[in-house]
Amino acid sequence: MLKKSQYFIISCMSEIQKYASREAAGELLADKIQELHLEKPYLLAIPRGGIQVAKAVADRLKIPINPLVVKKLPAPGNPEYGFGAITEDGTKILNEDAVDYLHLSPKIIEDISQKVISEIQHRKEYYGGLHDEKIHTSDVIIVDDGVATGYSLIAGIMTVQKRDPKSLWVAVPVSSENAYLKIKQIVKNVICPIVNGEYFFAVASYYKEWYDLQEEEIKRILEDYRAKYSD
Repeated sequence: MLKKSQYFIISCMSEIQKYASREAAGELLADKIQELHLEKPYLLAIPRGGIQVAKAVADRLKIPINPLVVKKLPAPGNPEYGFGAITEDGTKILNEDAVDYLHLSPKIIEDISQKVISEIQHRKEYYGGLHDEKIHTSDVIIVDDGVATGYSLIAGIMTVQKRDPKSLWVAVPVSSENAYLKIKQIVKNVICPIVNGEYFFAVASYYKEWYDLQEEEIKRILEDYRAKYSD
């Protein structure tokens, strides 16, 4: 039986064994999730990369993939730098150090949050949204392709926890140690084959093949899996 938390820590970049692809990483997670013997769990994947990882899990368990849309909160003038993350229902988590460094007032944070929520609503309409009743009555699995800071995943976890699932599992192929420890503070069931304790960490470093799906591809995958494994 799989332990509720299973991982090993690596501390040297030269020791990294990369996944061939997100799909290959998903196969490893599927092996571990299958050992849990969950009955028709509700599978959530964070777009974009989490969708590719979730395909193997969905095929193994014969269940559809559902999107859990989370977006980072971009710093003013530097959209690549995030100071937190937010989900479709307004659940928000902030990197307080980044907020202080950027001198962000509550009004600026709220203005940025509202803009990002409008973008999330577009994706929700395009991909589909959360099914509250199914979450509440199911064992839920959240899948992503990896965790660097943890803010996006934690926001997603908090959103699901509000809906009081039967149980909640998080499954990711790789995480920074700092993010892993933060996640373990709020959810006990974490599957993560690789946790890296290095200061410099990038999820892409753990994949030989790395590219982002376009929105049309994500929508097609979600529709295909709904049709394939609909109730």
